[in-house]
Amino acid sequence: MIASVKSRRLRWTVVVFLALVVCVAVGILGTRSYLVRSIQPRSGEIEIAALRAPVTVEYDEWAIPRITAEHLDDLVRAQGFVHASERLWQMELFQLTAQGRLSEVFGEAAVEVDRLMRALDIWGTSERELATLDGATIVMLQAYAEGVNARMESWSGPLPPEFLILGISPQRWKPTATIAIVRLMALDLTAWTTDLEYVAQLAELDDAHRELLRPWHTRSDPTMTQTPLDEPLWVADDLGSWDPPAGRSSAEAAPSDRTRDLEVGPPDGLHARAPDTFDPLGLLDGIGLNASNSWALAPERTADGHALLAGDTHLGLRAPSTWYLNALRTEHADDDGGQPGMDVAGLSIPGAPLVVIGMNPHVAWTFTNGNIDDSDFVVESVSADGSSYLEGDEWRPFELRRERIAVRDANPLTLTVRSTERGPVITDLFPTADLILSLVWTGLRPKGPINALLAMNRAESVDEMLEASEDFASPHQNLLVAGTEGRIAFRLVGHLPDRPPGAVGAIAFEEWEGWAAELPPEAMPGVVDPPSGYLVTANNLQSPEAWGRVAADYPIPDRARRIDEVVANATDWDVAEMAELQLDTRSLFAERYRDRAVAAAHRAGETDLAELIGGWDLSLEPESPGAAPYFAWLYRFRALVVADELGESATFPDYAFLRLMEEGDEPGSQAALWADDIRTDAIETVDRLEELALEAALPLAERAWGEVSRERSEHPLGTVELLDRLLGFNIGPYAAHGGPYTVRPVHRSTWTALDSTSWSYPRTSTSGQSQRFIAKMDPAGPAGYFKLPTGQSGNPLDRHYRDMAPDWSSIELIELSPGPSTQAPASRILLRGRN
Repeated sequence: MIASVKSRRLRWTVVVFLALVVCVAVGILGTRSYLVRSIQPRSGEIEIAALRAPVTVEYDEWAIPRITAEHLDDLVRAQGFVHASERLWQMELFQLTAQGRLSEVFGEAAVEVDRLMRALDIWGTSERELATLDGATIVMLQAYAEGVNARMESWSGPLPPEFLILGISPQRWKPTATIAIVRLMALDLTAWTTDLEYVAQLAELDDAHRELLRPWHTRSDPTMTQTPLDEPLWVADDLGSWDPPAGRSSAEAAPSDRTRDLEVGPPDGLHARAPDTFDPLGLLDGIGLNASNSWALAPERTADGHALLAGDTHLGLRAPSTWYLNALRTEHADDDGGQPGMDVAGLSIPGAPLVVIGMNPHVAWTFTNGNIDDSDFVVESVSADGSSYLEGDEWRPFELRRERIAVRDANPLTLTVRSTERGPVITDLFPTADLILSLVWTGLRPKGPINALLAMNRAESVDEMLEASEDFASPHQNLLVAGTEGRIAFRLVGHLPDRPPGAVGAIAFEEWEGWAAELPPEAMPGVVDPPSGYLVTANNLQSPEAWGRVAADYPIPDRARRIDEVVANATDWDVAEMAELQLDTRSLFAERYRDRAVAAAHRAGETDLAELIGGWDLSLEPESPGAAPYFAWLYRFRALVVADELGESATFPDYAFLRLMEEGDEPGSQAALWADDIRTDAIETVDRLEELALEAALPLAERAWGEVSRERSEHPLGTVELLDRLLGFNIGPYAAHGGPYTVRPVHRSTWTALDSTSWSYPRTSTSGQSQRFIAKMDPAGPAGYFKLPTGQSGNPLDRHYRDMAPDWSSIELIELSPGPSTQAPASRILLRGRN
């Protein structure tokens, strides 16, 4: 009887459990079925009130749209409509970031981002820029906004999952939001946050140790203009001793007490963030063109006698992608203003009209980050009560602006922003070496690239493209161009202060003279139709004349070296050879130091490890042996050398480590100085630290590179594991192809933390190639080839959210060329105006 009761209870328990499982499963399936309806249809007819004439949107099998309209304003209306259809959440996230309103959605985790956005007044500066644009550009921005808003008004089904999870609705789109996105790109590019960390390090180090941090450039490194260097380049011949004058922030200083110069260059801060809370959600990474590769071949180096161009931008790997592929075409010239029509294909940014990187029937173009020093710091003398600053002999009150920041599930905050006539007091946000520093940054000036992009999209020759780019104000970029006439060209673009040589990175203690003039376009580094028949830009030095005048903040140029050594021997190349080089993973960075790792292993009696690393072919493919223990050794050795001077939580520039390794470790050298641990009485040597670093390498001796190095495209909500499992926000991780400074990179910061996260494994990188693009400039029909690491859609429940990811490592690209399509569309939308 008792056994029977127990048996019935057990059966009921099992039944209840199974019922709960079924209910949960039905709930999950029902929720997913409901959310799937948020994917907007890519076929049918839809009305947009503002359209002047019908517009067709034809999608291929990858959901890449080809938009055709009669008028330019209708074309960009339709582009705004399509962007919002596919990337509404991403666009809202950009807008909230620029407004400094992320805390309303994400709570206290986003407060530091909002404080920065409010202090820099990204949104306000964008509104002021709008008033400076010409009439045609304003009409275009307004038309784009009308298309975005039309999509929201006609939305079918529920909003994308992110809106429902967070309980918010999208804002109406305004032209200001488009301009603000460009400013976010410029902010992601600037290195001033790293400059602050550099100032702090200089204040803590003695004169002997400061010497290593001077930016330098070796004689053998390639320049974009292919101008050879006569000797290594340095920033400042003598750092001297530097002690910040006392009392600046707490007492009224007389003018005679505040005259002292520190002329040092900024560190190589390609991805650095200071402090760690600068961007807790990772929302800014991946907006700016942080790094990139590009190269072009003249007709004499190609198989068919037509120019080739390749470009791949290295950003944060985001899901959805930063980029959206589209082709835009008007059927004839704009009869309203007598302007030429539009026929362009390539990469756009959701939230902005036109194409940023791509091609038309005459020219193809791409960008790499110029690594330009676009900011200055001015040390202010401040009154005892903090209300005034000294300007010449006169005390002036700070301009005060109070910002209220709403915070989800917490009390609102009030931020008081102090500004001088130069800019905001940035050290109120990021305290640095007890200094009061105001920030002067080109991104705060009311001038961007919107005016220039329209002319660049329409350029009909290389010369017209270069002329149009002269108005490309910000962000600063290396522009590479190839034309159907067989010409290739490079130019640094962006409006730059005309500083004297050696002024880059100056921290001004004397009266700041200001940016009296801009560098004229003819003074910008550039070259057209080089005798070599090729051009390479990979964030390396533009020309010897650029050093110390426009920049000194360049990464180790191993990507440029590798591309240059390959294309210098290019003959009879076609698209396939260009695509193969984009996927190249040979590590010249590892080649620099491998012999030292092998020698250290032999000294320590680790013969097997020495043979493993010594026999490695220097490629960083998933199956590569020897790579994992080598990089674990390298980063651990780097930390052992410098952590005692800077602390385990500090960062350290790779260019300084390169110099330390290449100059030798004789007594009195920088290597000997830094290798000695200042915390002990013994004298540590480079050889001894190299041997100690093997402890990190030995556990990885049996691991292939793909086992310990991975890459993933991340979604902001993918950090919540349950949401990621249910909806698949993140894409990956996958085994990594490439590593630090390879042509196909898996990025680390070039200023890397010294703690174990910089050398322990497994590691999952969230930055690398964000797209690949190749253009073949045949005058009879130029062709473009593209691919994204994710997909076109921004909805994780859409198959096009990740459909390009499985084939991302293949050299096969997707053709997307200007002109009418020769293939039948997979689906088609007809957009009509309301009668």
